[in-house]
Amino acid sequence: MIYTYGITEQGAYHVKNNIPCQDEHYIVKYGDNMIVAAVADGCGSEEHSDIASKIAAKVSVDFCVEHISMPEDKDDILNIIKKSFLLAQNTIEQKAKDNGHSVDQYDTTLTLAVMYKDTLYYGHSGDSGILALTAEGLYEQVTEQQQDEEGRVFYLFCSDKWVFKKFEKQVCSVLLATDGIFEPLFPYLIKYEPVNIHVSLARFFMDNKILQIDELGEDAVKARIADFIHNISDEQVNDDKTIVVLVNPSIESKEQSDNYYKEPDWVGLKKIHDEKWKHDAYPHLFKEQKDI
Repeated sequence: MIYTYGITEQGAYHVKNNIPCQDEHYIVKYGDNMIVAAVADGCGSEEHSDIASKIAAKVSVDFCVEHISMPEDKDDILNIIKKSFLLAQNTIEQKAKDNGHSVDQYDTTLTLAVMYKDTLYYGHSGDSGILALTAEGLYEQVTEQQQDEEGRVFYLFCSDKWVFKKFEKQVCSVLLATDGIFEPLFPYLIKYEPVNIHVSLARFFMDNKILQIDELGEDAVKARIADFIHNISDEQVNDDKTIVVLVNPSIESKEQSDNYYKEPDWVGLKKIHDEKWKHDAYPHLFKEQKDI
């Protein structure tokens, strides 16, 4: 059986400025062996993007649940996911038209996962993301954040950027998150380290050896994770926060060495980062010191 929890919390910046939560998540269980879930993040500068994110998540998931019958051919599943994205975007455009608004005010990301037993299929648009815990016990980034060189997000209307794939490794657990939670899993200080994922944090969210979701129940696990997310400081994350996790306890992940799970040396990494930044920003000063 696959278990799940999902949490969306309004970010501190939105609370302070009386802006609606623009994140959304939606989860549907289909029997014991399949879950379809999506996260969506409305564009923060757009007036009606909270409506768009709600439409995108629900419409896409409901369409997939209605049309996917396992087991099915991989290409058929991915084609259904693609059609769900098209339907979501068309529904958003129609909603904007019905309300007399410009569709530009309804920008949203959309990231969707279909987990069937130990297999992951997904569709992706924008800067949210998916992380997988494989049967080998490794945490792997499944999707890349879609942004241009200036950091502008490619939202759902950018259909040429959509990605639909099957993840080729056996999975025990899958995490979907909007950027408020996804980005802290990839801190800039470890970007170029051999392991560039904040493994101890991912493990807290995803590993059933810690979650014990089959023993404690989905509600208890959700409450514990929600409390953790609520207590993340505003300095760390002031954006809306959404996380969805799908767990199949029957697929056990291998244990890695203790070194893989340990917390990085943040102080030492920060020192190295600052020294590199100074060297890159003021190379002439370092040249002068070397000449002396």
